Parts: sequence; C-alpha cells; structure tokens
Amino acid sequence: MSIDQNKFWKEINEKQLSPENIEANFENFKSSSINHKLALFNPEVNGVRYLKTVNFLLASTLSSAEIRLLGNTKNRDLGNPLCIQYKGMSACLDYLQAAKEVDFIQREITLENSSIIEIGAGYGRTCHTLLSNFDIEQYCIIDLPNALQLSRRYLSEVLGAPSFKKITFISVAEFDASKLGTFDLAINIDSFAEMDKEVVHEYLAFIDKHCTAFYAKNPVGKYYDQSLDGHSQGNEVIELALKQGVLTDILDIDNQSEVNEASKKFLLAYKPSAHWTVKADSWAVPFSYIWQSLFAKENGA
Repeated sequence: MSIDQNKFWKEINEKQLSPENIEANFENFKSSSINHKLALFNPEVNGVRYLKTVNFLLASTLSSAEIRLLGNTKNRDLGNPLCIQYKGMSACLDYLQAAKEVDFIQREITLENSSIIEIGAGYGRTCHTLLSNFDIEQYCIIDLPNALQLSRRYLSEVLGAPSFKKITFISVAEFDASKLGTFDLAINIDSFAEMDKEVVHEYLAFIDKHCTAFYAKNPVGKYYDQSLDGHSQGNEVIELALKQGVLTDILDIDNQSEVNEASKKFLLAYKPSAHWTVKADSWAVPFSYIWQSLFAKENGA
C-alpha cells in the first residue's frame, strides 16, 4: 500500500523542504523556515504562543504558598492580560512574577502591619498582591505622573476601598525624603536599571536612612543582541538604554556563568550602604538576566 502526502505537507515538502531551500540554508536551517515547519515555531510570528508557554511553565513551578498568594489576589484579569488557565486559576506573567516576588520577601521578613514604599510600581501588580494578602499599614508609591494615573485607577478598581485608602501616590517631582517618614520595606522592581545613575544613588540614600529592608529586582547588566528584538525601537533608544542605571556592563544574557558572575556586582550596586546585609538573593525566574535580593539594615545602624 502506498501512502500519499496530504495537500498540507505536499506544499511544505515542495517549498520549505525543497532541495534548493535546504542547500541554500543548511548552515542555519535550525533557525530558518525549514525547521520552523519541522520542529520549532517561528519566534518572529509566534510571540504570544511563546509568552503563553512561559506562563504555563512558570505556573507549573508555583509552590503552595505562591498559589495561595495568587488566589487571594482578586480581579487580576482587569485589563485583558494574556493568560493561561492552570489548576483552575487564570494566570498571566505579571501576577505569576508578583506571587514569586512576594513569597521571596515574606520568607525573610514579616509583612503583617508593615509600612511599604515602592519606587516605580508600574500599574500596581505588586501593591495589589501585597495588599490582598497582608494587613499592610501604609503603602506609598513613587512614580512618574502618567504612571501614577494608571496605577491609581487600576488599584482603585481591583482593591476594596479599605485597602485602597492605605495607598499614597507621590509624583517623582514631589518626592521629598524629609516629609515621608520611615518604612519597613522599600521595593524596586525593574526600574532602577532605566534611571540615571545619580537618581538611583539618591533613592538608595533615601532607603539607607528611611527603611529597614529593601527588595531589589533588576537586570544584572545590559545586552546588545539584535536577534532578540531586531532593535525595533531604533539605535538612539538603544544607546540611551545602555547608559541608564548603575550596572552598564554588556553581557551575554543567555550565558548562565556570565549572569551569575554579574550578580556579584548587582549585590554591591544595590546595597544601600555598608550598614546593610544580604538576607537572600537568587535568579528571578523566568528571565535569565534578572536578579533579586532582599537587603536588611543591621541592628542599630
């Protein structure tokens, strides 16, 4: 009995797998249309597919504590995020990360009845997760005006009124350390790397004087790999990005050894002063070049 190829594979066989195409692309066939039909989804047109794959893989690593944190954080689907369903829960990359961030923090310090300041809160995923899981005394967000407008509206809708009233929103232009008092915890997630070095040092000096713990989650360095995004934002934006922050070494972010070595500089760069110690640090999944650390001020400092 002979088996005929169907029309779908007949076209693939004649086009992608033609002898001419294979010969012309053999040296790079695993990253070409040949392999995109045989084994690998083309990443250039399957970004959402890969994002959801990351979501699913990250969800599969959740501990029981992280699942509780996620489950307690209601209204996560506001804004139509790209989600998957895992163990009966809707899960997007933002809140999967938030659950892991908060669990990392809660394993090292007490969050109940604490006061928290977050520098650069985005739309408020971390604030939402913390206020949904702990009796936080006060939560202060420092951010750019338009970002504050988004986080204020988002948090007002996803949180109940009693929790929302605990939040103070302060524009960077209104930031005045002398008027803010003290906090049990300062948080910065993925924004110190995008600020001028002098601004980062100013915030670290504030944290040193006004806070007793500091959670930092940021890149360990810069990268210049055009294959990742095609440098779609243009060379000018790239050159500006390479100069921002306190860690500007360019590294291969897909090389674990380089990332681990760069993490040593991360711990030095984000330690507010000599009076602080590292309580915990680790790679912050899923992105290869992001590191996290919980710093604590020494007693009496």
